[in-house]
Amino acid sequence: MVQKSMASDALGAVAHMKKSGMLKILTAVLIVGALLLIIGSIALPSDKENDGGDASEDIATGRLDFYEYKKDLEEEIESLCGTVSGVGYVNAVTFFDEIGGSIYAQNTQSGGAQDKAEYVIIGSGSSSHALYIGESLPKLSGIGLVCNTGGDISKRNELVALLSAAYGLPMSRIYVTESGK
Repeated sequence: MVQKSMASDALGAVAHMKKSGMLKILTAVLIVGALLLIIGSIALPSDKENDGGDASEDIATGRLDFYEYKKDLEEEIESLCGTVSGVGYVNAVTFFDEIGGSIYAQNTQSGGAQDKAEYVIIGSGSSSHALYIGESLPKLSGIGLVCNTGGDISKRNELVALLSAAYGLPMSRIYVTESGK
């Protein structure tokens, strides 16, 4: 009996809304809300997309894109070398021994013939995972530079010394050549 009473009350409310025009307004509001949800989910970029920021921002947040880092480093080298007096057009290429990656905590035990290392696992069951520490940077191993120095060998030597000091590379891992442009 209570269920019939509630059903008749609901039908009475709907009939009242129909008479007063409220049902049309409620339907319109629901349709507009649904459209806004659909448009918002299509138009807004997801968190996984690259926001176009530089590699240093990615490193700070633990997301390192090797190719973005490489491009940013080459632009930095080109900008630095372009400020040297007597140097015109500059194009840099970087070389790496390692591309970096995620670093996880490890327990190490030494003794006997071999050292033993195990990753530190936190959580239990399906929520267990290795303890993340951060990202390692790619290891720069060489720089190639093509630029206009007017054929001045002392400018080339100056660029090699500058890059060696700035990036901690031996001078033998930096090559500077004259541009044909």
